[in-house]
Amino acid sequence: MATYKKEYPYLVEDIVTPLDIYSGDGHKFHTERAIWDTGADTTIISSRIVKQLNLPPYKQGGISGIGGATGSNVYLVHVLVPTGDFVTSVEVMESDFEDIDVLIGMDVIVFGDFLITNKDGKTTFQFRTPSKGGVEL
Repeated sequence: MATYKKEYPYLVEDIVTPLDIYSGDGHKFHTERAIWDTGADTTIISSRIVKQLNLPPYKQGGISGIGGATGSNVYLVHVLVPTGDFVTSVEVMESDFEDIDVLIGMDVIVFGDFLITNKDGKTTFQFRTPSKGGVEL
């Protein structure tokens, strides 16, 4: 069992961590700019990752958000979460993000225990794999 913990000395609106995306042929893209989003069903990667890993589209899909719905290519990748564990064969969609590389959705988050605490003006984020259940980390 592995736990990733990140402490912020202030309250945060975004949980940003490192993350690795692997193509099916083993090429890796490392980022320090992956945002965890419990409101997203699907993980989304930037066009920059698609180009660097030369990912072939797996199928077509759609992204719905605040700005409405848009079509997107879907890619099959492996995600190395900050605990050092792989989530394999993840169907991710592509977006033209500018400030981040990956938006981690519930399709990846459900493989572990996700906890955010805000106490004394500080935020602490923890992710544990595999899931142990319960609320105490």
